[in-house]
Amino acid sequence: MQYVALFEKDKQGYSATFPDFPACTTCGETLNEAIDHAHEALAMFVEYLVEESKTLPEPSEKKKILAQTENKSKKAINISVKGDGTDFEEFELVMHAYLLERIEKCCRKNNMSPADFLAMAARKALDSDEFVG
Repeated sequence: MQYVALFEKDKQGYSATFPDFPACTTCGETLNEAIDHAHEALAMFVEYLVEESKTLPEPSEKKKILAQTENKSKKAINISVKGDGTDFEEFELVMHAYLLERIEKCCRKNNMSPADFLAMAARKALDSDEFVG
């Protein structure tokens, strides 16, 4: 399934909202980060609805959403979600114990999970010119 996310530039970066899920919002410093966060936010929101046995709405059409006056200046992007709560994947990661200790120490200091830390690091790496190839 694909639901429309509306992105709007603001002072801190970009905010993202879902017309089909008004309670689901997110943001990011850059548009790419906001798009990544939109995928995660929608997946978590849908997972919650599935767990609560709620019916998912039919996705609205992007064209109709953009035709609304209040959305004229916003960027609309279709965000895919499986709709059954299985959007997140686990995988095995092997790294040196010293590096893992440094990551865990940073996570404790910043009150975040290692998964969030690695996702943030991956986004920064993907947005940098260092890995262009």
